[in-house]
Amino acid sequence: MTGQKGKVRLSLDFECGWGVAQGGDWRAVEAAGVYRDLRPALRRFTRQLDDLELSFTWAVVGGMVDEPAARDVSHLRGGFAQDMKVFLAEAEEPTVDGRDLLDMVVGLKTRQSFGTHTYSHLLFSDTEQGPEVIAKDLAQAAAVNQRLGLDTSRLVFPRNHAGHLEIVAATGISHVRLPPFGSADPTARPGLLQRGLSLAVRPVSTVIEIVDDSGVVGHHASELLNWGASASVVKRALVRRRRKRAMNEAMRGGDIHFWIHPFDLVQTKGLDNDMAALLSQIASLRDQGLIDVEGF
Repeated sequence: MTGQKGKVRLSLDFECGWGVAQGGDWRAVEAAGVYRDLRPALRRFTRQLDDLELSFTWAVVGGMVDEPAARDVSHLRGGFAQDMKVFLAEAEEPTVDGRDLLDMVVGLKTRQSFGTHTYSHLLFSDTEQGPEVIAKDLAQAAAVNQRLGLDTSRLVFPRNHAGHLEIVAATGISHVRLPPFGSADPTARPGLLQRGLSLAVRPVSTVIEIVDDSGVVGHHASELLNWGASASVVKRALVRRRRKRAMNEAMRGGDIHFWIHPFDLVQTKGLDNDMAALLSQIASLRDQGLIDVEGF
């Protein structure tokens, strides 16, 4: 033990089908019933948060919780604009509209914290968008959060594709969640063997916060709780091993940030039970005075 109390944080990329609208992957996920089944799954998850009095940060895609009549993606350009046009025209309501999901979270007795995941889930690495599109998307996201009484000072970059921090700062965002400090470029596509080796040998990521020249605090460090819908037995075991190592680090005084997509609780078999056990462990360690628990 270091003498310093450890810390566990959890953030959730709250996006329904918006997170996979680019490229059209939402079709297969929707056909599998994931977004419909997300409703009861999220209710179980949030009920446990209330039972354990746990509070975390929910990074909300603005378009998902905007009023349908006000939903506007006309600022987007190129292939993403076309993908979003098809998505909004053809996807089922539970795939697009998450206002009822947000109500579950806002209505909890244990108050949660919020941030933004942009308005449209656009990638900051998408060269077809440009600074003016980024600025418009963030402004719309901030307006939705403000209208709903949600915090606008935290941003989670979609798929960790970060950039345009001057625009981010001008929107009023003070903190951004980023990949672990010194990690590989998130736009890279490592092979299966390289990903497996990384899971096995990469050190657990503890939080490092660095202030950018723009004044934005880069909150570096994240451990993804999900192992993926089609993961092998080996990958599932490696993710569970990393999670155990991360919790041990927190108990030694480390600052650990886990993250997840709520729909992972439906799409990834067994993850909901794993998450329930993890939340119980986090609450127990907090109640013993061994860790603090918060968002970011």
